[in-house]
Amino acid sequence: MAARVGARAVAQQRQQEALKLLGDGYGCTELTAKLADQWGCSRRQSRRYVAAAYAELVADFTEVEAADMLAQIINRLETVARKAAEQGQHACVIGACKLLAELAVTPHRSRTPAHFGRFGRSGSWS
Repeated sequence: MAARVGARAVAQQRQQEALKLLGDGYGCTELTAKLADQWGCSRRQSRRYVAAAYAELVADFTEVEAADMLAQIINRLETVARKAAEQGQHACVIGACKLLAELAVTPHRSRTPAHFGRFGRSGSWS
């Protein structure tokens, strides 16, 4: 019984460490390999800890935090695109712009635009 309690404590500790590293910006694949090496466990077991930590991270994410994070990502991508353009790295500029479009423009394409002005809301002459 004591071994089971100890194993649960170790699992909880590893999940919390994985959660901290996810918050620091590590990707899941990179983190899985890092923690498997660090803890001396299999990648499969490390992946379980990372998956549990990721599920906890997503569950704690509110809509306000998501919007704030999206704004930070957009700002960072705009900075990357600007600096890459200054250095003549056109492929990086294209990549950053493509990702910006995917994050900011594509989700809003499915909405029908609301027409105002002389055409009214219906889009026809009133």
